[in-house]
Amino acid sequence: MSNVEWLPGSLFDNIDKFANSFGYENAGIAMQLAMISWDSPEERDLFIEGITNDAVKGGEERTYINNIKRG
Repeated sequence: MSNVEWLPGSLFDNIDKFANSFGYENAGIAMQLAMISWDSPEERDLFIEGITNDAVKGGEERTYINNIKRG
């Protein structure tokens, strides 16, 4: 199993934000936009808010599975 580390603005973070904000029925466009090299997570979020006219949806660092402490 590969180690997927969450970092703000990472591909994993971008996919999460675009997929949750645009809805999974728009997965194709969400994936394409997630692969753009955004200057910052804030720039990405402003883009999402401008397109959706809503707050960005998705997880936070504390909600990703790789950050769960085990045993």
